[in-house]
Amino acid sequence: MIYQIDTAESIRRILVTPLGSRVMMPDYGSRLFELIDKTVNDEWVLDATRHTYEAIEKNEPRAIIKRVRIQTGDTVSIRIEYAENGIDRAIGLGFTDVENATV
Repeated sequence: MIYQIDTAESIRRILVTPLGSRVMMPDYGSRLFELIDKTVNDEWVLDATRHTYEAIEKNEPRAIIKRVRIQTGDTVSIRIEYAENGIDRAIGLGFTDVENATV
């Protein structure tokens, strides 16, 4: 029996995995780790949005991204709105999830 994780969990795993950290899958993951300890400003938000889009589009064919929203303030959160099999879905991820992920 083959076990397949759901799309939302797959997206979370992709985003918290540093790009290039998996030996057998060097293109798997995201570049969000490059943003840790950088000043959160408009350029940071643009980079985070781009890294999120790129990682999901490359690694999760079941999801068609509709929008990525980055909310800043005391904490940073990422909300991804996507479609899967014609059904609109959304997931949220705190940037602390990226910072605290183990490689």
